[in-house]
Amino acid sequence: MTRSPGRWLLDALSLVFAATPIGFALIRAITTGHDWRYLWVALAALLGAAVVMAVGRDYRGQLRANVLLSLVALVLSTMLAMVAALSIGTRFGPGLLVVAVSFGLCSAASCLLYLLARRR
Repeated sequence: MTRSPGRWLLDALSLVFAATPIGFALIRAITTGHDWRYLWVALAALLGAAVVMAVGRDYRGQLRANVLLSLVALVLSTMLAMVAALSIGTRFGPGLLVVAVSFGLCSAASCLLYLLARRR
C-alpha cells in the first residue's frame, strides 16, 4: 500500500511532535549532566496520549472524534506530566505548569496529526 505525500507529511510531523518533549529532556540532561527529571515528565505525557489513543481506537474515523480524542489526550497528558513532576520532587508553580502544558500540547498535537493521517 502506497502512502500519499500528505500522509507522509502528517506522519512525519506527528513523530516530530511526539519526540519534541524527549528532545528537550535529553538536552536538559546533557547540559546539566545530572537532571533527568524532564525525561520522566515527557514519558508520562506520552503515556497519557498513548492511553487515549488505545482507548479511543474505535472512534478514529470521524473528524469530531479525532479532535475530541486529541483534547482528551491534552488533558490526560498534562495531568500525568504534572503528577510525574510532583512525584519526583518538583514544587508546584508556574514552571511546572508551563512544562506540563507544553509537553501535553506536543502529545496532543502528535495524536491529532496521527489521526488526520489515518483519515486519508
